[in-house]
Amino acid sequence: MTEKHAAEKQKISKPLRISIIIFSVIVILLGSVYGFYHSKISLIDFSDGKTSGDYVDPDNSELNVGAEEMESATAGLDIKESISAEGDLFYSEDIINILLIGTDERTSYFSDNARGDSCMLFSLNKKKLTVKLVSFERGMGVPILSGAYKGQYDWLTHTFRYGGADLMMREIQECFRIKIDRYIRVNMKTFIDGINVIGGITVTLSQAEADYINDSNTQKVSAGVTHLNAEAALTYARCRRIDSDWVRIQRQRNVISASMNQIKNLNIFDFNNTLNTVLPLVQTNLTEGEITNLLFLAPKFKGAKIEGMTIPAKDTYGSMTGLGGRNLFSVDFKTNTQILHDFITS
Repeated sequence: MTEKHAAEKQKISKPLRISIIIFSVIVILLGSVYGFYHSKISLIDFSDGKTSGDYVDPDNSELNVGAEEMESATAGLDIKESISAEGDLFYSEDIINILLIGTDERTSYFSDNARGDSCMLFSLNKKKLTVKLVSFERGMGVPILSGAYKGQYDWLTHTFRYGGADLMMREIQECFRIKIDRYIRVNMKTFIDGINVIGGITVTLSQAEADYINDSNTQKVSAGVTHLNAEAALTYARCRRIDSDWVRIQRQRNVISASMNQIKNLNIFDFNNTLNTVLPLVQTNLTEGEITNLLFLAPKFKGAKIEGMTIPAKDTYGSMTGLGGRNLFSVDFKTNTQILHDFITS
């Protein structure tokens, strides 16, 4: 090899070596990022949300908890039959709909015997960059679509016991003619640990709410803007005795908004700790790919205000008697379907 060829080879190999080093560093960094991301995703409890669907409670004893409150809530309403919605299922490529389900167990695992203590539709409009949160009244009477009580009406909250998240999604889908096949489930353990790890939440309390929390918790609070610890936040979110379940639903939305605001202010270390604490207490049928897409979409919704509403709307429901002699809200699903569709597309 001549000296000239050796020099040219050296000129070529040096940039090549630098390129290989840079490429190797990039691969290592990307591998580390993916490894970190995958380690977090793997903490989630992935489930299709289906249960056996063969639940039978002949005495309806446990499911009658809250029956007296519902009897009082429906006492002044006209007795009516529910009105079914018609038409094709609403679907738009611009809108992502996920059912948020809060179940009533306080364990670090998810039970098939839980009830759907809260049920909300989380709706993201990718085109308009809007975030909508729709609460469904737990005492709303819905036709049970499968299982031992198929064809009978009962509270929406009980459908989780009859068929899990899968049945609850189908109930919302069929009653309101909207395509929804993805859910995220948390329970009271998730709530308490999650609020603790983010350092509590800040909400605005009425005097009645402050008094109610003070009667039930060691944390003492005052009316106005107040920072709540996890136990106080749970009491606040579940409170309905001072007014109604309708107001409780608004409080639940307030908690979600306050939690999101608190998470925005976390540093990277606290955020990592939050993920490690909360993700093992989350159940969903979202795929890893769908979760990844949602994370890539998240920056676009920075600063977006959460708009909320409750279904059924005022003057669109009456009273009826359902399974086990329980009082239910009889809903005009036809009218509420239009209200719901208009809200999430606006």
